Amino acid sequence: MSPVKQNNATAKPNVVCEICRGLINTIKDDIGGKTTRFPISPNPIAQYTIPKVQLSGLGGCHICSIISQCLCPAHSKRDILATSDSYITVKIMHSGSGPIKQGSINSDRAFLDVVLKNAKGKRITGSTLAIVPSSSPLPNRHVAASWSVSTGSDATFDLAQQWLEQCISDHELCEEIRITPASSNRSAFPTYLVEVDQEGARLRRSEDLPDRPKYLTLSHRWGGSRIFTLTSKNLSELLTKIPLYDLPKTFQDAVLVIRRLGYRYIWIDSLCIIQDSREHWETESAIMGDIYRGSTCTIAVLGATDGDSGFFKTRNPLCFQYYTFQLDSGEIFHLEPGNLKKSLGLTGYGSLVEPLHERAWVMQERMLSPRTLFYGTFGLYWECVLKDADVGNPQMTNYTGTKYAVHEACTLSVTGQFDQSYKVFWRMWTRVISMYNSCGLTYGTDKLVAIAGIVNLVESKTRLHSLAGLWKEYIFPELLWFVEKPTTRPKDVYQAPTWSWASLNSEVGVGIQDFDYTFNWKIELLEAVTKPAAANGQLLSAHIRVRAPLMLVRWEAVENGHKLRWGKSIPTENSADDRVYFLPDIEPDPNKEFWALQVVHATSHNSWMNMGLVIAKMGTGDSVWVRVGSFRQYDWPTSSTEFFTDGNAEMRELVIV
Repeated sequence: MSPVKQNNATAKPNVVCEICRGLINTIKDDIGGKTTRFPISPNPIAQYTIPKVQLSGLGGCHICSIISQCLCPAHSKRDILATSDSYITVKIMHSGSGPIKQGSINSDRAFLDVVLKNAKGKRITGSTLAIVPSSSPLPNRHVAASWSVSTGSDATFDLAQQWLEQCISDHELCEEIRITPASSNRSAFPTYLVEVDQEGARLRRSEDLPDRPKYLTLSHRWGGSRIFTLTSKNLSELLTKIPLYDLPKTFQDAVLVIRRLGYRYIWIDSLCIIQDSREHWETESAIMGDIYRGSTCTIAVLGATDGDSGFFKTRNPLCFQYYTFQLDSGEIFHLEPGNLKKSLGLTGYGSLVEPLHERAWVMQERMLSPRTLFYGTFGLYWECVLKDADVGNPQMTNYTGTKYAVHEACTLSVTGQFDQSYKVFWRMWTRVISMYNSCGLTYGTDKLVAIAGIVNLVESKTRLHSLAGLWKEYIFPELLWFVEKPTTRPKDVYQAPTWSWASLNSEVGVGIQDFDYTFNWKIELLEAVTKPAAANGQLLSAHIRVRAPLMLVRWEAVENGHKLRWGKSIPTENSADDRVYFLPDIEPDPNKEFWALQVVHATSHNSWMNMGLVIAKMGTGDSVWVRVGSFRQYDWPTSSTEFFTDGNAEMRELVIV
């Protein structure tokens, strides 16, 4: 088969194997009322071995494809688990009683209970597949690209171009955002762009172009492959010609994509930043947010682990499209596919996270770009400020993702007070840091650099002031972030002060989530100083000087966590004093003295809370302190506590770094 034909290969829907034909006939009899509903038979209506269901799916059986994707995905023969002795059973289950009728779909729902078992019959995992009438709100979502085996097919390119052109012509807000700089530097524009035509590619200085052209940007993962880069040595050569055959597969595919989308210029970090020039790196990284925000569209290589992986993936499209069948009565039903095995919304690490979204830099690239076209492991996705779509659901639908959240936050009239505008802003910002902080970085010094574009945008639009990733005007609640499990603080590299979430490489939680309290802030900010290492957001040092109640505490490990104790008394079990929970940032050192610093006491009609930081002395003196965690204490209005009551704490002024 020629490469062209292979790229344009398609799958044929609603074709089934003999086992699945029997399964569908049983389902038809069941939902058509031809069989006795209760009691439910303990016997499965179909059973498959793992290798057979995988091979049958690849061979074109629509239902085997859906079932295997749930429990044992196979998109090529390399995925076949040929020696597996596990098997899959399928049963019909119901959420109500009586036959399913069109027009009354909520009265009874049928679904398949699909279970993976080992050779001894022990359950390993399972999934459910819904059976829905055609009267359900199921869009007519099939287009030619829906059945493409390759994400590099002609039909997929046509769909991508359709999305892009529709957004440019119909979404005024997306275009308005593109032409609005992310920073206060209104003249920010990349120094270099890669120019692509039918003959090849070359590097162009932006200042040599007659106007500032529209360009695309590439969001990709370097990984462990050898990336072709721009250096001071090959600059002159690349200004004449970029040797396409020397480029990694991902860059070669980028050239193909830009040609197919009808554009001429693209910005690629490794080819447009002089990699052996610290000065050029600092200059371009300082305007990175403007570069991505000013691009017509960002092309994100979501499913690639490195530069050699390329854009395009081969997949079995039957896994992601519903199977349609008809009863003798003429009624039409659909068997819905299960969830994808990769999620566009997840970041950090895990089996559901796409490779690109493991990396911290790409979060900013995604959030600031007005439009992003994702080439994923299992398909093509579209995301702009207003809409989203994918190859399985190609019609654009309203979407309020992180792009819109960033836009919304920047249009708020934040006052510095804890009012409704702050609540909206806080919801946005916590989404940003929770998505960002669990992602990886090659260099810890980039921790604040890789998010500086978003910070600059928020600062320029709201007049808030960033302090090492926190907002000075709202620093008190922002100090109360926490981690679910103690982690390790990076050594031999300075990322951020210990009071900033950016000092750790871990997903962080929000200390205050409910603002329906009356807050009595116990802390006073006397000074906040950050010393930048460069204009791109990197810090050399930072500290805050505060005045707040402080008391000596000790900690003890309890089931599922830690608690704080103080003084010599032992609190009554389940009393308010027994429920002062310690959430350490790092594994607590049993040989160190810890102190609790109260940040807030808050009250509502049905509860009260104390929250603050747990800190330790840095070195032998008591002039400089470091954060080691946070604490929280909640209870009913009728309960009393000795924690931070008169005589148990002293007001202290101290510096935290």
